[in-house]
Amino acid sequence: MQSALKNIFDDCWQKLTEAGQQPQSGFRNITVANLADDGINSYTVVLRKASADTSTLTFHTDWRSPKVNQIQQNSRITILTYNSQEKVQLLLKGTAVIYYQDEVSLQAWQQQGYKSRKSYLAQPAPSTPVDEAVDGLSYLSGQLFESDDPDGYENFGVVEIKVDFLEWVKLSHEGNRRASFTRNENKAWQHSWLIP
Repeated sequence: MQSALKNIFDDCWQKLTEAGQQPQSGFRNITVANLADDGINSYTVVLRKASADTSTLTFHTDWRSPKVNQIQQNSRITILTYNSQEKVQLLLKGTAVIYYQDEVSLQAWQQQGYKSRKSYLAQPAPSTPVDEAVDGLSYLSGQLFESDDPDGYENFGVVEIKVDFLEWVKLSHEGNRRASFTRNENKAWQHSWLIP
């Protein structure tokens, strides 16, 4: 790989890895798109983990969410994220696997804070139509305190995307730049500069 492209590739994964660890990162919130029965669905999720070694990105979901069934029906995922301070856009594609009620999901659950755990107790399930704007947690009012350990694990899932395509776009007044990186069947990354 040309040194400039290798540096860009390595920097992309470094930034994604940092985003999984640092809530203030400009790449922390990612937009995920997948195919559903009624077209393309997209939603913003929090990037929880990224690994250059395994070429994976991870986010969490409520097992009852419609996206779980959509991903099970078609595991191809597209991810878009943009850091407005760096003026860098990353587009990634890959195949998703959902972990539920297993070692991977349990380990991730144990690393979640109180507020994150509490959100998996929503009733009714995500995407259920309701008469007014509510978060589904009002039934817990006065019953759950920060010292409690909310048991929403039964609704908790981990989505891991094995990335096989990454596109980098850098916006600049001096001229935009664009590069793509594609993982071939031998698991080697091929690269190319693209016209922005």
